[in-house]
This record gives sequence, C-alpha cells and structure tokens, in this order.
Amino acid sequence: MKMEPSKSPKASILWLFGMALLSLVLMQESSVRYLLVPLELLDTTLHEMGHAIFCIATGGTVHGLTVVSDGDGHAGLTMTRGGIPFIFNQTGYLGTTLFGCIMIALGRSQAAARGTLIGLGVVIALGSVFFVTQTFFLEGRIGQAAGSFVVAMALALVLIFAGYRFSDRWAQIVLLFLGVHIGINALTDIIWLSKLSLGLVGAHSFTDATNMAQLTGFPAAFWSLLWGLLSLVMLVGTVKLAYASSDK
Repeated sequence: MKMEPSKSPKASILWLFGMALLSLVLMQESSVRYLLVPLELLDTTLHEMGHAIFCIATGGTVHGLTVVSDGDGHAGLTMTRGGIPFIFNQTGYLGTTLFGCIMIALGRSQAAARGTLIGLGVVIALGSVFFVTQTFFLEGRIGQAAGSFVVAMALALVLIFAGYRFSDRWAQIVLLFLGVHIGINALTDIIWLSKLSLGLVGAHSFTDATNMAQLTGFPAAFWSLLWGLLSLVMLVGTVKLAYASSDK
C-alpha cells in the first residue's frame, strides 16, 4: 500500500477571522486592556526595528533606539545617521504592517510557526544588542535605554521560549494572533496618525508623517493616508494569497 506523505495542518481563513474578532474584542474591553500592554510594546518594538533595519539596508547607521515613552508623546524613537531617509522614515508603520503580514502568511502552516516565533525573537534580541545598547551613550537617555533594553529582551525571550516549548498547534495559534493583532494595530495607529495630521485630535506633534512632510514638501496628512492605504492593501493581499486562494 502506498503511503501518502503527511501534511502539516493548515489554518483556514475562518481561523484568521476568529483571531481578528478576538483582537478587536480585547482592544475594546477596557477591563482587559492592560493584558494588551505587552502587545503594544511589541508593536512599538517592531515599528522602531522597521526604521532601524531599513536605515542599515540603505547604508546608514543606528546610534540609538528606544521602545519606551520619552515623555514627549513618542512611544519609541530611532536615532539614525546617513542612509536614505525617504525610505526608512516610512518603514516604521509600513514595516510593522510587513511584520504582521509575514506572521499571518507563515502562520498558515504549523510547520513554520515555531521557527517564525524563534526567528522573530532573535531579530528583536539582536536589535536590542546592536541598536538599543547604543542609547546608553546618548546624553539624558540612560533611563530610556535601560527600560528599552529590558522590554525588548523580555519580548525576545518570550517569543524564543514559545517557539521552543509550545506545541506546533499552540505556536501556530500564538503566531496567528500576534500577526493579526499587529496588522490591526498598525491600521489603527495609522488612522490615529491621519487624524492627528489633519488636526482632528490632539496637538500636531513631531511624527514620521511630519518627518516626511519636511523632507518632501507633501503634507503630513498625505503620508499618513498613503501609509494607511498601503497597509490595507498589504494585509488584504496577504490574506488573499495565503488563505483565500488556497481555500477554494
């Protein structure tokens, strides 16, 4: 009798919708919002890593990175030198969406889930060592550097632990939830940025969008709306390619 090769169980699009619903419910429930603090810190870490990675990729250097508040309205900061600002200024929000898309796509199969969690943890750990530690040498940022290093390394260790210790099924569930939540959070962050850029909420502060406005002359609202559209296209495209087409 011919034996068929075993196939790793794959998540269906219903799994994805279920994760999205869970994420949205948790985001709306103020009584459990504190449970999402680690996820918000992960979102900030990926945002800043997006800036850092593409700065390095375009020939620049990173001489500091934080993932905790500086008290001036910034959840995190990436201090850069050189590179191509037109590219890496945009890869905070878009980079976060890209991380979410990768997790959603690789979360399709149990076979890739554990390795993806470990890989993500390693990326964050390396970022902590090479980028966050540089912040200790910046005047007045020792407290932010210490807090950022602790947060980033804790996130890295949790992800690596999950990848090594969780079963394939639970690793897949965790990866899918993280990917969906990061993707949704990226969109909500960009919506908030768009409102801020249009003067609909808060004071108009220094953001990635105002950075691009100063660099190009196009208004901050243009960039925030563009990033929102691109993020939506990236997420829809990922779901269609990885899930919808394979469920037919």
